[in-house]
Amino acid sequence: MIANNTKGYLLVDKGRYEEAIEYLEEAVEHAYEIEPALVDLDRELKLDEPMGAPFNNLSWAYNELEDYEKSLEYIEKSLLIVPNRDMEYVNKGNALYGLYRYEEALESYNQALELGDEKYAHYGKGRVLFDLERYEEALEQFDIYIGLDDTDMDGYEMKAYALLWLDRYEEANKLADSLIREEPDNYDAYRIKAAVLEDLDDLDILAEHYNGMIDKFPDHMDVYVQMIESYTMLGDLDRAKNSYDAAVQKDKSFADIHIAMGDVYMEQSMYVQAAKYYDQAVQLNPQDEESMINKLRALYNGRRNYQCIAFGDEVMKRKVNSSLIPWFTGECHFDLDQYDEAIQAMEQVIELDPEDDEAYAMIAYSYFMMEDYDLAEEFCEKTLEIYSGNSTALRIQDAIRDSRKPLGERVKSFFKDNYLYISSVPDMDEILSALDKEHMTPAEIAKIIGRAQYKRDAFTSVIYGEEYDRLTAPNGQDVIYEDQGSIAYFRIHEFNHNTDDRFIEELDRIADPETKQLVIDLRGNTGGNMDSANHILDALLPECVTSMLIERDGYADSYYSDADYVSFKQIYILVDGYTASASELLTMGLGTYLPNVTIIGQDTYGKGVGQRVFEDKQNKLMILAVNHYWNVRQNNIMNSYISPDIYVKDSTLEEYMKPVKAGR
Repeated sequence: MIANNTKGYLLVDKGRYEEAIEYLEEAVEHAYEIEPALVDLDRELKLDEPMGAPFNNLSWAYNELEDYEKSLEYIEKSLLIVPNRDMEYVNKGNALYGLYRYEEALESYNQALELGDEKYAHYGKGRVLFDLERYEEALEQFDIYIGLDDTDMDGYEMKAYALLWLDRYEEANKLADSLIREEPDNYDAYRIKAAVLEDLDDLDILAEHYNGMIDKFPDHMDVYVQMIESYTMLGDLDRAKNSYDAAVQKDKSFADIHIAMGDVYMEQSMYVQAAKYYDQAVQLNPQDEESMINKLRALYNGRRNYQCIAFGDEVMKRKVNSSLIPWFTGECHFDLDQYDEAIQAMEQVIELDPEDDEAYAMIAYSYFMMEDYDLAEEFCEKTLEIYSGNSTALRIQDAIRDSRKPLGERVKSFFKDNYLYISSVPDMDEILSALDKEHMTPAEIAKIIGRAQYKRDAFTSVIYGEEYDRLTAPNGQDVIYEDQGSIAYFRIHEFNHNTDDRFIEELDRIADPETKQLVIDLRGNTGGNMDSANHILDALLPECVTSMLIERDGYADSYYSDADYVSFKQIYILVDGYTASASELLTMGLGTYLPNVTIIGQDTYGKGVGQRVFEDKQNKLMILAVNHYWNVRQNNIMNSYISPDIYVKDSTLEEYMKPVKAGR
């Protein structure tokens, strides 16, 4: 045990944490053999000091790996083996600090200081006080730490930050200058000076300092990372990009440079661009899970679900440690309505992190969407055993209870909660009270909803029986893409839940889109899922509010486009008298925000409202209730329509495409 513990300790000290853990775990196993009471230890046990050492060192190693839950698990056992040392309480404080449990961390550091003047207890206490915005007290702790170890630049750096937060810029600047005078060849001294200059908010002075750092430390690529981060924080994205270009010209194999630039684009909500930089880091260091996670997160936030799944599946072929890798894959499968695959991915999450309540909740949600309510309930219960406040599981349990109520009662509740014109129909409560009858048929429900429907409402409908079968039957592709050379042609027949994913998947495959004409053919497209149309707008528009959905109480739900978008030389939208609802929203959104959009065809239908859907698959019933108006930049087309820029009388595609081809 002692030999393995010593070997593990030395490896942690050298920064070889994974190797250290192997030796320390062997030391723990030997400790269990020597003293079996340690296996399920739940109270203090007085033993020889070395018996607790491997637990303490494992806590240290896991702290360095930022696995604070594991660190806390081992240090709590170490502290049950008495007598204890100050460093054990420091390790506990570090684990609690990593878990953002600041008050408990502060208590642990104070316990360490009661046992001795351990310098790291002062440093840890200073960090906690800093994060609690108690800067004067933090400064005092950093001064004590520096007095105990005047060689550690971390202490000086935190002191400088504390001074800056206290608006004592001159003192922070003098501190940085003194460090450079005393250690003119120490890179960290110049790095601290750069952090102080950031607070001055003078980009020219900061740039001059960075150029000096590059001259003095030509092999120190970290300076470029700090430059990118500083310029981004100060809002000068051009200098950040220039710093990246200079770094790549010098050494494109330095992965942290690509990660830093990926972070810049993530900060700007340009997720697709960010993913490209993270991918370069992955190619340079295929074992770095943090880069993999960054890429997955960027693809997920950029709604590149298919790409995210493909990359996640590729990564999962090897052994991974982070549960976030299958997590993002599972989320994307869920968004694509691929519930079996989502469950499989979340099961992988649980294998890596058995206490992940959100993974159990997502499995419950997937079973609920598949209408397997027994399994959904089972996984809700497992979720709540881990965390009783999990909102997803609690919401699903409520939904399961609702699903077991009589059909008429559920329809009544849905209609009262969602119908836009609920207050415009006299005797609405009396009409809907007929739904209280038990064992109602879809035909009976349709008649009651028909009576409750506002006379000017032409868009609320009830679908059941054979009509339901026809509507829900697979009807071919909703998106068709054709590469016509200089023309990228999309035919969108309807907007389903995943139409946006299929559109974006093809969109991302188009080479040099800025040199091509985009054609979106919406003839005969009567609409569908508003989310899908808004997500396509997001892919094609710069940062803006793509649309607003305004409900009966005046509440407005806005859809936003991030800064990332695919640009085309020219965009043509083909419409006719049947182009309606989500199709009109897409047409209007592109025409409103882009100067290079031409609408070709005939006047559109003019449907400025959207619906919410109630569906009961078992009873083959679907209710589409008008729920909201939709606006694009305050404009609504209800009782109106979109007029094309170029009218076409003939309905053939050939006639519609003539203006497109003439514009090449």
